[in-house]
Amino acid sequence: MQQVRHSAQRLLARRCNQSQAWQTLTATRLQATKAGTWIDGPVNLETDLVHAGVSPEAGSGAILTPLFLSTTFVQDSVEDYLKKGYSYSRTNNPTTKALEIKLAEIERGAGASAFGTGMAATTSAICATMKAGDHCVITDCSYGGTNRSCREFFTPLGMEFTFVDFSDPENVRKAMKPNTKLVFSETPAN
Repeated sequence: MQQVRHSAQRLLARRCNQSQAWQTLTATRLQATKAGTWIDGPVNLETDLVHAGVSPEAGSGAILTPLFLSTTFVQDSVEDYLKKGYSYSRTNNPTTKALEIKLAEIERGAGASAFGTGMAATTSAICATMKAGDHCVITDCSYGGTNRSCREFFTPLGMEFTFVDFSDPENVRKAMKPNTKLVFSETPAN
């Protein structure tokens, strides 16, 4: 480590006319931030919030995740479509994927999904867990759009929703039925 710091100091001394103290500080920072060496052992939640699910971006070497603003991604051929993992940002992009990995790690989950709107997340959760004949226990103070979607969109498709006061867990327990597939709460709610 000492050799790395002295090499960095010499490099800085050649490139700029800075004080020895500044060169030492900068060389120490360069040494301390070498990829893979600055975080050893368990870390606090605050560190995980910044560094969980992050690895250097292959194209640029950026340590923190860059924002990919592209709407479309180059495909080598029709046969290799999606080989790189991305085609159109509405379905997936590297920035969104990094967020999902970070959320899953922080929450200690098996995975995570990020959506552009709360209603997209709500609709996806209901569609992924329920079908005609299934029942959902849902908070009675849900977002107006959620309430309306359940009553006007999903109920005509044969799904059943019971709206209850979630402030008492006993209400939720009493509303459960043999065909209950989803207990749905939102926070913050109306």
